[in-house]
Amino acid sequence: MMKAKRKIALITEILDRYDEGVCFYCGGTLNRDFEADDYDEGYSPDWCPNCCKNIDPYDDWDQACLDAIDKVIHDAPFEA
Repeated sequence: MMKAKRKIALITEILDRYDEGVCFYCGGTLNRDFEADDYDEGYSPDWCPNCCKNIDPYDDWDQACLDAIDKVIHDAPFEA
């Protein structure tokens, strides 16, 4: 079980990544820049080309952030 101080640090990091629009797993830039050379039309905007994780292909980015925070609060495993 994670200590409260560590949970607060992780939640802060999740919110920072949410604001920056980067991957919750590795901090890589997501597939959001539609004009970039590495944009891949076969994946959702929330797909990470760096670690190849789909954040959540069926929910929006706001909900994916809330789900990540919920997992931290409840000590649930954070898996793709």
